[in-house]
Amino acid sequence: MSDRIKRRHFIAQAGGIGIGLLAAPSVSAQSMSRVLGANDRIRLGIVGAGGRGRSLMGSFKKFPQAEFVAVCDVYEPYQGLALKLSAAGAKATYDYRELLNDKNIDAIVNATPDHWHSQILIDAVQAGKDVYTEKPFSLTIEQGEKMVKAVRATKQIVQVGMQRRSSEAVRSAKKLVDDGVLGEVVMARAQWFWNRKPMPRTATLQGNLDWDRFQGPVKQRRALDAVRFMNWRNFWDYSGGHMTDQGTHLMDVIQWFCNDGNPPQAALSHGEIYVHIGAEVPDTFSAIFEYPRFLATWTLCYGNSYEDSWKIFLQGKQATMVIDDDGYRVFPEPWKRPDIPPKAMHEYKGGIPTEPHVLNFLECIRSRQEPNAPVEVGHKAVSAPHLANLAFHQKRRVALGTDGALTKA
Repeated sequence: MSDRIKRRHFIAQAGGIGIGLLAAPSVSAQSMSRVLGANDRIRLGIVGAGGRGRSLMGSFKKFPQAEFVAVCDVYEPYQGLALKLSAAGAKATYDYRELLNDKNIDAIVNATPDHWHSQILIDAVQAGKDVYTEKPFSLTIEQGEKMVKAVRATKQIVQVGMQRRSSEAVRSAKKLVDDGVLGEVVMARAQWFWNRKPMPRTATLQGNLDWDRFQGPVKQRRALDAVRFMNWRNFWDYSGGHMTDQGTHLMDVIQWFCNDGNPPQAALSHGEIYVHIGAEVPDTFSAIFEYPRFLATWTLCYGNSYEDSWKIFLQGKQATMVIDDDGYRVFPEPWKRPDIPPKAMHEYKGGIPTEPHVLNFLECIRSRQEPNAPVEVGHKAVSAPHLANLAFHQKRRVALGTDGALTKA
């Protein structure tokens, strides 16, 4: 979050200018796949082949230029499932360093739990691999700073898995904000509501698990625990919880649209566990973020699905924008009964696919241009949720200094 980072790599990417096909009308995955040439293969290795990892493999496989030639996971059943999505003759391993040492692999897709993001990313770029790394970018603010420096010490392409940055719906919504349609935004609200099942109290492994390798950089070593492995996002050792998992996406949009992509000045947060009994991270919370010109809130509830899934509200003096999986709507001010809600001034219908973000990464591997979600974007996006987690743990307001360092509030 230093001035150097802002100058070198962030500002140019924070605007609404697309790269390649992203500035053009939407097209099918099949037509997008012709961009690189059907015989121009990019050989990939997947590290972390759980549910999200295999979902990403499916998105990459929609482009025939991309093929997975190696799989790494600490859990044998996930290796087998990922091999079914890989090229003939693909190999599987428990050790990601084997993929980094393979000179035939061009890029790594990193979909591991959060506590492995930093080391794998740093090792991969130092080994000369381009990387598509899943969000949240880091496990802590300090870790994120080190990751940015490590990547910028190389010439590698790194795309952070924040697909809203490549979404036509979100990019066109940003243009409306840039054009002043909302007027001065004074309040931003992010929410995510799902009705989730309780966390299982027991779990059975279906094959070999390298538990020591899974724990990796975690300081407190524990005996094998299948529940913790299967539900790792519910434990602080391995993640920033739902605050950073979902909040990275939503707070990034708010910061991108309203604060030049920069994190808040301070945060407060409170949360509780009402659904995932036995977990450590809250499944119900609300955070408040202080920005220079507006206030933002981020609320999650996993015990009720009212207005199902995610939604962002940007409330300006001239209009309000609502963004969600259905697209966006812009409503004029003021609201007057009985015409509530008023007729939308602007509307876009469409979801947030992953494929345009994957395509942008593949294009940038060839062009060596900056992708839509470079490391500075990933770092700043998760800094707000990290700040809220610190406030939750410390039960107080936590602030950032002008240089991005934590200060006493």
